[in-house]
Amino acid sequence: MYRESNKIKFTLRSDNILHTTVLPNTVMTLEDGLESTRISAEMVNNNPLPLLCDLTNVIKMTQECRQHFAGQEHNKTLTKAALIVTNPISRLLGNFFLGLNRPIKPTKLFTDYDAALKWLKQ
Repeated sequence: MYRESNKIKFTLRSDNILHTTVLPNTVMTLEDGLESTRISAEMVNNNPLPLLCDLTNVIKMTQECRQHFAGQEHNKTLTKAALIVTNPISRLLGNFFLGLNRPIKPTKLFTDYDAALKWLKQ
């Protein structure tokens, strides 16, 4: 299953992992986060699944958006999250998210897809 918003590609993989990829040069706002949560909930049919989220192309994420992703509503869509951070900006955003927003579900940063997938499948 595949969907796309104006900022994110959503793929429900055959191994039941929801894979999201942010499009190039994306600024994520609260509205984008709410839309992402809505689409994710529809794709997982309100049955939480592991999330593989590639943040590589994010150039900015508002504090409100980070708070939303760490909160109850968004966390109803996932069991745990692996965040792909392969450049200094995405790594900084990932560290802000983990350190300041403290997500409810287990969340880790990865630079390698294979390592992220291995952790999600544990």
